[in-house]
Amino acid sequence: MAGKTPPDDGNKSSARHAASELDRAKAGKWFERANEFATQKRYDSAIEYYVNGLGFWPDAVDEGLRPLHVSGVLFKQTGGKKPGLRDSMKRSMTAKDPAEALQNALWLFGHDPDNAAYVEGLLKNANGMHCDDLVLWAVGVFRKLLDGDKKPNVKRYKLLKEVVEETADRASDRGEIAFAISVLEAGVEALSGLARRLPRDREVETTVRDLSTKLTIVRGRYQDAGSFRDSLQDEGAQFDLHDQDRIVQDEHRHDDLIAKAASEYEAAPDEPGTLKKYVDLLLRREREEEEVRAIGVLVEHYKRTEKYSTKQWADDVYMKQLRRAVRDAQKGGDDEAAAQARSKLLNFEIKVFKERHERYPTDLRVLFEYAKRLFSFRRYDDAIPLLQRARSDPKNRDQCALYLGRCFYKRQLYDQAVETLQQAVSEHEIADDAVGKDLLYWLGRAQEARKSWTDARKVYGRLLQMDYNFRDVRDRMERMPAG
Repeated sequence: MAGKTPPDDGNKSSARHAASELDRAKAGKWFERANEFATQKRYDSAIEYYVNGLGFWPDAVDEGLRPLHVSGVLFKQTGGKKPGLRDSMKRSMTAKDPAEALQNALWLFGHDPDNAAYVEGLLKNANGMHCDDLVLWAVGVFRKLLDGDKKPNVKRYKLLKEVVEETADRASDRGEIAFAISVLEAGVEALSGLARRLPRDREVETTVRDLSTKLTIVRGRYQDAGSFRDSLQDEGAQFDLHDQDRIVQDEHRHDDLIAKAASEYEAAPDEPGTLKKYVDLLLRREREEEEVRAIGVLVEHYKRTEKYSTKQWADDVYMKQLRRAVRDAQKGGDDEAAAQARSKLLNFEIKVFKERHERYPTDLRVLFEYAKRLFSFRRYDDAIPLLQRARSDPKNRDQCALYLGRCFYKRQLYDQAVETLQQAVSEHEIADDAVGKDLLYWLGRAQEARKSWTDARKVYGRLLQMDYNFRDVRDRMERMPAG
């Protein structure tokens, strides 16, 4: 792994692990090949290549860590073999070389992503290497696994808390206040989940309170804010921090904050946090001219650094503008303008999500978003296989089934539509939420289309019991032939 220890920049105790441009380029080649393997469903090979790439650039969250996680999940779902005792001994997560230990943890995690011990190894070694972006990402993964345990593992939560504090302290020392806040927020959220599961545990309660207090201090909301406030050079800096967290601000003060953030960004464009601070302030008031300025800053940063997450942010801002244009046209009652605005939005969205899918072919969330846009363009044959793959993501499983059933319906494959939607209805947990009602509605439509009148009446009847005025259900029941 390139860069076996954090770089010495005069503050070695808090310095980030830094991958050189050459190392990032090498990592990019490994990631590119890994994406190809993942597309071919050769997940074992994809995992190997992602891990090799992360050896050069361990903080590559979007480029390496997330797709490694997805490939690991798919590897497991398709019958991939978990690491055995021999693998664990061969790939020690406590190796003397911290870089080797981290890469071993990545390999083991890739082949068994639901194993909390491997994520624990990731956290420990990433913290030791000062791979702080990796730490923040792994905290989220670790928290989900710990929350899923039948019996809370307090020891692992304590480790998470220690890693969070050390990482946040390093970030504060470097002046990366926004990043420190993000890390502490993740830690507080995780420990709050533990406190809810152990409501009578005083030690856990104290731990959550202490970490929450530290988060509040770093946010700058206390007058007596300990070491972080003491590190601020003057009251003006405290005033800036306080004002940034206010929702309603004096217009002139906000203009001053933007100007100051712009100066900080221009002085240190590669310093983590300066870009986010500047763009967040530009976007806060939702003014079109400031949003356009933010997009320009993000695009320029992407062209200079080739950091794709920056381009994604710019695209997200523009899509938000386009959605707002649709709403404004609808409110104005101009149907033609609304149709044009919707068309412009859809054309841009399908371009964006196609690009994201090509870049992250194993990201099931991106896959689902792309498939939805294909559905909107009536490209049902293209959308169906993508939706079938995207159903592997538990978060979007029911919505994938809804769109899949509607695709079959539009293709007049009514038997397949009924089977897909019936299964989704039986598995959906909250029958009367928006997705649950849509599943029932389209199940009824599919049964009606294949002339299964009795079954359709039963489904529509269930819907009426939930929501008497739901869409055109009453009209359909009245028009339906008896039988």
